[in-house]
Amino acid sequence: MITFLRRNGSGIILIAATYFYFLIFAQFAFIELLNADLDSALKPMMAAMAVSGIIGSLLTPRILHRFGATPVLRMALIGCGATSALAIPAHHFATYLAISVGLGLSLGILTISLTANLRSLLSSRSWGLAIGCGTGLAYACANLPPIFATTPENQALLSAACVLIAFFSIGKMKENTEIPPLASSSKTISFPLAVLTFLALVWLDSAAFFIIQHTPALKSSSWGQSHLWRNAALHFSFALLAGYLLQRKRVTLVTAGAFVILTIASLCLNHPDIALTGGWLYPAGVSLYSTALVACPVYLTRFKNPHSPARAAAILYSVAGWFGSANGIGMAENLNHIPLLFLAIAGCIFLLPNLLPHFKSHRAEALVVLGLTAIAFLFSASPGKSPAQALTGHQIYLSEGCIHCHSRYVRPDSPDLIMWGPVVPLDQLKKEAPVTIGNRRAGPDLLNVGNRRSHAWLKQHFIDPQSLSPESSMPSYRHLFEGNDPRGEMLIDFLTRQGQANFAVRVEIIQGWKPAPSGSADGKSLFAKNCAACHGTEGRGNGPFSKLWSKPPANLIEGPFIYSREGSQNLDLSLARIIKFGIPGTDMPGHETLSDDEVVALAQRVKIMR
Repeated sequence: MITFLRRNGSGIILIAATYFYFLIFAQFAFIELLNADLDSALKPMMAAMAVSGIIGSLLTPRILHRFGATPVLRMALIGCGATSALAIPAHHFATYLAISVGLGLSLGILTISLTANLRSLLSSRSWGLAIGCGTGLAYACANLPPIFATTPENQALLSAACVLIAFFSIGKMKENTEIPPLASSSKTISFPLAVLTFLALVWLDSAAFFIIQHTPALKSSSWGQSHLWRNAALHFSFALLAGYLLQRKRVTLVTAGAFVILTIASLCLNHPDIALTGGWLYPAGVSLYSTALVACPVYLTRFKNPHSPARAAAILYSVAGWFGSANGIGMAENLNHIPLLFLAIAGCIFLLPNLLPHFKSHRAEALVVLGLTAIAFLFSASPGKSPAQALTGHQIYLSEGCIHCHSRYVRPDSPDLIMWGPVVPLDQLKKEAPVTIGNRRAGPDLLNVGNRRSHAWLKQHFIDPQSLSPESSMPSYRHLFEGNDPRGEMLIDFLTRQGQANFAVRVEIIQGWKPAPSGSADGKSLFAKNCAACHGTEGRGNGPFSKLWSKPPANLIEGPFIYSREGSQNLDLSLARIIKFGIPGTDMPGHETLSDDEVVALAQRVKIMR
C-alpha cells in the first residue's frame, strides 16, 4: 500500500480533486445557486458552460504543447478555485454568465491536461487501481452526508479548497514518452466507438441525476439523507472494481456493465415498489463508466503518435462530456421521472455501433434481442405508478392538513417580515396549483421555512414536535417516516426548497435587525426550555439531541464559537441575532417568536457561560 501511494499519490489526488470539483460544484452546487437566483436561466447557463468547456478542451493540446503539463494544470486549478469562490456572491444574470464561461474554460483545460498526462502521474503496474481509487474517492467524498447535505455556498468553498490541495500536490512531471500499456492490444476499442459509448452513458447519467435530485419521490429512494453513506461506499467499491477490470483489459465488460446497470436502475426508480433497488444500482453503474472515462483517452483507445492522448481526450470530453452532460441536464429540466424514451435513445447510441459489425453473421440472434428489448420496455411502461402519477411533496403538504394550521404568505409591512420574511408577491403565490396560502396561522408561516430550518431539524420536529418545541400543539407525523414510506422525505424536500430563492434577502433582514428590549426576562429558565435539548443543561454541547445534527452543537463554555459579522466587537448583538434567527445553512434554528426581552436575556445567559 505504501509503495502504491508513493508511486501514484499525486495522480490519485489530482483525479479525486478534479472530479470532486466537477461533481459537487459544476454539476450540483452551481446549479443550485443558479436555480435559487435565476431559475429560468438554467438552459442558457448550461449552454454557455458547455460551449466554453468545449473550447477550453479543444485548445488544451496546443496549450500543453507550448507551456508543458505542470504550469497548465496549476493554471487550470487556480481558475477552478476562483470560479467556485466567485459563485457565492453572484446574484445577477451577467455574473452567472461570466462564471459559467470561466467554469467551462477552467474545467475543460483541467480535465484534458490531467487525463492526457496520466502516464506521467501513475505507475504502469497499477494505473487501473490508481484511477479507480481517485475516481472512487471523488464520488465517495461528494456523497458524504456533511458534504452532500450542506448548503451550495459551503459546497463551493469545499470545491475551492479541494483544488487548492491538488495545486500543491503537483510535482514536476516527466514528458509523455512511454507507450500506453494497451496501445497495441486487441482489447482496446476504436476511438469513434469510445466517443459514442461514453456519449450515451454521460447523457443518460446527467439527465437521470438531475431528475432524481429535483424529484422528491426519486430522491428519497436513492439520494435521501439515509442513503448517502451507502452511496459513498458503493461508488468507491465499484470504482475500484472498474479499475481492476480495466487493468486486466476488460474494457467492454466495464462499459456494457455500466450501461445495463444504469438502465435497470432507471427502470426501477420509475416504480415506487422497487425504487430502492434502483437506488442501490445507480451509484454502481455511474462509478463503472466514470472510471473508464478517465482512463479511456490514454489507456483504452488506439493512437498512432505520442500527442494523440491530448487530442483524444479533447474530442472525447467535448462530445461525450460537455455536450452530453449539458444536453442531458437541459432536456431533463422540467421532468419528474426518467422517460423510457431517454433509455431507448441512449440504448440506440450505445448498442448499435457495437452490434452492427456482428449483425450480418448473427442476424437472427440480434432480432431476438431487439424484440425482447422492445417487449421489456412496453411491459415496464404499464404496471405501477410513475412519480408523475404518485404524490408529490406539495400534494402531501395538502393531504396531511398542513394548510389548516400553517400559512404560506408573509404580509407586507408587518411583523411577518422579521419572523418569516421576505415577502413574495401575492400574484406569484396565486400561480400555485393548488394555491397553499393557508386558512389560518396556528403555527409559524412556512413560505420561507427552507431559510430557517434544516432537513434534520424538520425531520425530528415531524417525528416528535414537542421535543424541539415544548409548547407546540402540532401532532406527530412519525408515520410518514416508518418503513419504506417516502412521504416524510418528500414533504421535507418540498419544505426545504421554500425560500431558497430569497436567501440573500433573508440575510439582509437578519443583518438589519436589532433588539429593542423594554424590560427583563429570566435567561436561565429560557435556556433550559429552548437551548438545553441540544447544548446541554450546562451549555457543553452534549444535550440529548446533540447527536441528531450533522455538526454537534457549540460548546458554549469552551468553544469554538460561531458568531455573525460583528464578531467580538459587538458580541451582544451577534448572540442576539443568532438566538433570534439561528445560523443559516446549519442545524441551529432560530427562535423567531421570542420577544426582544427574552432574546436579550438568553444572549446574556450564553455570554456568561463563556
